[in-house]
Amino acid sequence: MKRNTQITRMLVIMISSIIFPSIIGSTHASRLIAKTMAVLDVDSGYVEVNDGRIFYESAGQGPTIIMIHDGLLHRETWNDQFGVFARNHRAIRWDRRGYGRSDVPKAPYSDLEDLHRLVKTLKVDRATLIGCSAGGLLTIDYALEHPEIVSGLVLVGPIVSGFEFTEHFATRGNRGMPGLDAPVQQKIEYWISKDSWIMARESVAAKKKMKELLAANPQNLTGSRQFARWPEKPALGRLSQIKVPTLIVAGESDIPDVHAHIGAIQAGISGSKRVVLTNSGHLPHIEVPEVFNRTVLAFLDTIK
Repeated sequence: MKRNTQITRMLVIMISSIIFPSIIGSTHASRLIAKTMAVLDVDSGYVEVNDGRIFYESAGQGPTIIMIHDGLLHRETWNDQFGVFARNHRAIRWDRRGYGRSDVPKAPYSDLEDLHRLVKTLKVDRATLIGCSAGGLLTIDYALEHPEIVSGLVLVGPIVSGFEFTEHFATRGNRGMPGLDAPVQQKIEYWISKDSWIMARESVAAKKKMKELLAANPQNLTGSRQFARWPEKPALGRLSQIKVPTLIVAGESDIPDVHAHIGAIQAGISGSKRVVLTNSGHLPHIEVPEVFNRTVLAFLDTIK
């Protein structure tokens, strides 16, 4: 592993967004946010993996949480969570291969193995995993592969291997989803302007954030995912083996297939809890971050 020198970044800790949600956006809220700014020591660097490197950031102290992004964005999808969660936890976020600052794959690789290498390199004994969409799929697979490490799960708009998708999902309802070889700008415009489920219609500010993140990281939309290798055994029929506290967070406007997957996951993991957040689609942590953070922090407080 090659580690950057520890850097200090100014991160805004949105305590006011959790304690005072009714005044967000007001001048008073801005003053509260300014007063609650905190300096976090962020350790960042690269972990050497098979035929490449993956980038990570870590901050805070306490029980460890590891955040795993979806299939479009990268670790910065958790910008509204990273500093907030790091107040009382050791928060780790990372870029899967082909995303953000991690290497683009040029040979077969396994996200599952990469995550385990990250865990071992950062000397994590136990952790709660927070995974969104395809990151939720990876989170479930990791919990099945390494139950001794996982203390809890937060699954955000998750999917699960072994549960088939409909043609509607594959084509996004025939709304003109660009092909793999389409220009990056065309892909960005589709996800921001045309897709009906990635974000709710009212998530105007969140769509702007997403557009900025994708424009700054076009490799997210062009990475060589054909090299990815997946576990041989699907997770669907093994969900009952997961015994840790599990929170499933769904956006009410997410695509029907994801809600179907969520139903299967909840049925399979005994004792799991599902929360549906209004005014959000597939990415509630970006669309309604204040409500999302309160929901997840309350759950994290229950994990021993």
